[in-house]
Amino acid sequence: MESSGQLCIYCGACVGVCPLNCIYLDETRITFDEKICTRCEICVKACPVGAIEID
Repeated sequence: MESSGQLCIYCGACVGVCPLNCIYLDETRITFDEKICTRCEICVKACPVGAIEID
């Protein structure tokens, strides 16, 4: 799971929809707790700029 720092606009849409609260956002980056994430892709669908990719 990763976010393209070049595409991310730091809107927080992904953080708000994550049912497991495993996405963290600060002013310069977004971080995913891959130990908790189940790859449900809700955040991928919520991202308005397509910055999140499941690997």
